Amino acid sequence: MTKPDDRELARLRALNAELRRLLEKHQWSGLTPTKSYGACPECGGSEAPFANGHNPGCAIAAVLAASELSVP
Repeated sequence: MTKPDDRELARLRALNAELRRLLEKHQWSGLTPTKSYGACPECGGSEAPFANGHNPGCAIAAVLAASELSVP
């Protein structure tokens, strides 16, 4: 595998930032009853600090955690 050039690296970083922004924005946008806190559309967990947050094995939580580690 070849090393990406600076333009490709910048493009990938911008894409990563935008995808992370969208995940953070919509992670609690699942269907919820009136006057309730948001629910994750992937695992059904309720938004912290009012509940426990994402359930174990949630793909959205895993992606957000992994992308936090890779932010330069």
